[in-house]
Amino acid sequence: MFKKLLLLVMISFFAGDIIAQNDSQVNHQIWIDFYPHYYRTEKLEYYGDTGYRTIVGERSWSRIYVRPSVRYHFSKNWELQGGVGVFYIFNTNTIDQFEVRPWQGVQFNGPRFKRISFKNSLKLEERWSYLTDTWDANFEFRLRFKISGSIALRDKWAIPFYGEAFLPLTGKVEELFQNQGRAGVGLSYKASKDWKLAFLMNWQRSKAGQNAEVGVSDYVYQLKIIKKWKRLIGKNM
Repeated sequence: MFKKLLLLVMISFFAGDIIAQNDSQVNHQIWIDFYPHYYRTEKLEYYGDTGYRTIVGERSWSRIYVRPSVRYHFSKNWELQGGVGVFYIFNTNTIDQFEVRPWQGVQFNGPRFKRISFKNSLKLEERWSYLTDTWDANFEFRLRFKISGSIALRDKWAIPFYGEAFLPLTGKVEELFQNQGRAGVGLSYKASKDWKLAFLMNWQRSKAGQNAEVGVSDYVYQLKIIKKWKRLIGKNM
């Protein structure tokens, strides 16, 4: 069963290469992200991510971002989440872009098996976007649904994987590439009780511009650095 599940994940990811052959444009990106987790109590967790992302090629851009978040663990399986993301995109061939994204969500942790576990999250995201030449605001209300999981290997190694869909509900944001869906698979290593490293190969499909057809394939090479602190915030309060 383990080998069949692993084969299914790999086939699902590399199927993007077949779809990409019909796309008019293929891009390669590099992401470096840091994920801190602070456990205030057993149920209350402050977390988030911050990092640097860039596209490789002539139509180059770079993005820096920070996304502080909070999570409340109602039970072993259910979590309530929320946060706000702040993004700045440096565009080489067009106007820079600044974005603020408050979001709210719920996550179900399961099902779980001996070697494989899943998580299912649903997020509502409000996007305020500004092009820095005029600073006029564009707004979009977006739904994000993500299924992720991990296959435990021997020792401290595991295979993380995920698939995520983006669904605009109302409004329009003027942006270079609009994400439609994303998937990834990789290899993680638990260096210690509190530190974990992961490298993921991601593939996402998007469209260039609001009125364009879906026809862009992005291959993303991502390094994730994860650090956890247990009950350190407010310890002496």
